[in-house]
Amino acid sequence: MTRRPAPRGMTLVELMVGLAIGLFLVAVISTMYLGSRNTFVAQETGSRLQENGRFAMDTIANDLRMSGFRGCMPVMPTGNSAAPLALGVVDNTLLTPTDLRYNFGEPIWGARNAGAAWSPALAAPVNGLGAVAAGDVLLVRRPAGVAWALVAEMPTRAAALTITPTANFQRGDLLMVADCAGASVLQATNMGPGAAGSIQHVPGAGGVVPGLSTANLARTYSNDARVWRMQARIYYLADSERRPGETALWLHVSPAYDGEAQTSELVTGVERMAVTYGVDNDGLDGAGNLSANRFFHAGQVTNWAQVVSARVEMVLTGADDNQATAAQPYVFAGQTITPTDRKMRTVMSVLVSLRNTVP
Repeated sequence: MTRRPAPRGMTLVELMVGLAIGLFLVAVISTMYLGSRNTFVAQETGSRLQENGRFAMDTIANDLRMSGFRGCMPVMPTGNSAAPLALGVVDNTLLTPTDLRYNFGEPIWGARNAGAAWSPALAAPVNGLGAVAAGDVLLVRRPAGVAWALVAEMPTRAAALTITPTANFQRGDLLMVADCAGASVLQATNMGPGAAGSIQHVPGAGGVVPGLSTANLARTYSNDARVWRMQARIYYLADSERRPGETALWLHVSPAYDGEAQTSELVTGVERMAVTYGVDNDGLDGAGNLSANRFFHAGQVTNWAQVVSARVEMVLTGADDNQATAAQPYVFAGQTITPTDRKMRTVMSVLVSLRNTVP
């Protein structure tokens, strides 16, 4: 009769070898997993930064391209030998035409904080927005929405503007009527001007701000003119509401149309923003051309009507620290900056010519 061998278990040495091999495999797999995860997080963060940056730049660039809108008015001679060329003058009939919100004769305005104070000084409504010094303030004045054509000639300069009664214009809307010969800024003072097809602009009308200084436009406009709503759009950096402890790019619009939010957080994680302005202060680039011969920051601009382009530079940062293996230096506004954390960052910039300044 054959005897079966006695059962035996693993020796201590075999068990230790097995555990060592198992732990080695777990360590290798864990390392691969962590490496893949870190790579995925880095790629996701980088993609999100690029996506946010493109959105911010595209939004600002679109507004810059329409800033200084004056219909189809061309570059005009000024009669000034020092600056013979300039944009056509806008007739502004608002009661406070130099207010930041209503100065549609100037396409753009900005301010920079060099550490001690804003230059130029902030005025309403910018001084109440909570802008932080790490970012410049950029204010763009442009049309909002589509244009509506006049369907009849104005018999007098104070007459109502007659349009097709389908426009969404409301009482108090800030408007610009323009053709290739001129442009006037006014305010609708009657109830339901869009539905009525008639836009009245009467000084002293109650309930409209800022109101009008005169009913007389600079000239009468005919069927070749168009009417637009006008709006001031203010970009600035302020504390984020979505991610406390960080800054974000904010937009404030004045006035707000069709239920849009007056103040909104556009992009979270914008750490710095700098704007420089292309200024044509000699007008000597050739007949019919307006081209920047100097670039200034906001505190150096002496005449905003001479700004023909703007360059916006922005630093965006990821939400989480320790995403990079070491602090990542970056170049911003011509300076190399080394952060104290290991967050991922990207620098984006755009250069845009303003509306009606391109020959």
